[in-house]
Amino acid sequence: MLKHLVILSALAVGSVAVAHADPISGFFSATGTDTFTSSTITFYSGAVAGTIGGTFASYLTDNTPINFLSGDLPYHDGFNTPPNPPFTGGTVPLFTTTGGGETFTFNMSDYTAQYITNGTNGCTSGSTCLVVTGDGLFTGEGVFSGTSGPATFSFTSQYVAGQPLTTITSFSASTAAVAPSTVPEPASLALVGSGILGLAGLARRRFNV
Repeated sequence: MLKHLVILSALAVGSVAVAHADPISGFFSATGTDTFTSSTITFYSGAVAGTIGGTFASYLTDNTPINFLSGDLPYHDGFNTPPNPPFTGGTVPLFTTTGGGETFTFNMSDYTAQYITNGTNGCTSGSTCLVVTGDGLFTGEGVFSGTSGPATFSFTSQYVAGQPLTTITSFSASTAAVAPSTVPEPASLALVGSGILGLAGLARRRFNV
């Protein structure tokens, strides 16, 4: 029985040393509701709908709910960064979505907004539109813990005069690259190797007695 315990211990130590976070890459689209003024955006419901690819396709499906931050996100036309406070660390956790035991969070570091009232840039004549593109990265927790490289989030919202202000919005999110996997340092590998040799030596002495 001792021999089996030694082998299992050595495998467990080795697994911890070489384990690494899986990177996130891919894309998905969604729809949802929001309200906006010329200076604030308030997101309400959202759900995955349409194209899904990469890492997201392993966990998300159509109608997977998307939960946005509560309250208003301020903006002005052009380039914006999350106000600090209330957001800390230079990013805002804009939304999370959970499927298949995995939760993805989009941490937005900056966003560019266009408030349109003159029917240009794809905005229907007589309508008021808001177009926003944000930069950041995705993190994943659950089945694995991972992160993405540079990622983007974009949405287009449109308000037609005479209709309720809450509108159906098209969202899309994508990752452009992936972060490198964590690789154990040589010193860590040497410690693991010496630990396994020590366990093997202990087992040999026990069995030779």
